Amino acid sequence: MPELERDRITMITSMAQRAGIQGALPELLRDPRLIAVIAGLFRVPSPSAEACRRYFHDHAEEFHEPDRNLGRQIVLPLVTGDIAAQPEVWARAERIIAILTSSPRMFPDLLVSFGAISGTGQLGPVAPGALPTALDAMFFALRPGEICPVPIVTEQGVHVLILDRILSGDTVPFAAVHGRVSFLLRQDMRQAAAARHLARLAQRYPDAPDVLD
Repeated sequence: MPELERDRITMITSMAQRAGIQGALPELLRDPRLIAVIAGLFRVPSPSAEACRRYFHDHAEEFHEPDRNLGRQIVLPLVTGDIAAQPEVWARAERIIAILTSSPRMFPDLLVSFGAISGTGQLGPVAPGALPTALDAMFFALRPGEICPVPIVTEQGVHVLILDRILSGDTVPFAAVHGRVSFLLRQDMRQAAAARHLARLAQRYPDAPDVLD
């Protein structure tokens, strides 16, 4: 075996072991996990602007801002932070929900009566993951115009939620993501180069676990 190729295989097997990929050399060279491990070793040219635009149009869903929810909330304070110690706060939130369910136009009046705490009023627009976990799960499960049927407790207080609208996310302009697209294409090219290199080595050493001896 040429010395240069021996050094390359030694480096590849060492990287495989550090990544937790074990086995005889023929098995390592055919392990698809190894492609990502060694892809960074390969130098590739920067893709052309045309190639980047083509990738951008073919993968438009990857460059789309998430939908955002816009709604309203009334937040009732918890003095102790423990809903079990203040059952009257939960009962008050349930009464607000009952009123809004039968008369949604009462929201401004209820807001005046119970809206002393910060955060009461408009909620959003926000994308999934931007709110506390319990609030996020319920807010993004609602349909437009729907009132959350139960109060939601967070560290901020007890929330009564209404979802008004879902705002569709816009496609990000190509100019804003050109660098990201170029990076993704270069990653693809590196992985393709790594896969070809491993395939050539696998063909040359199909059943030689002791090739480095």
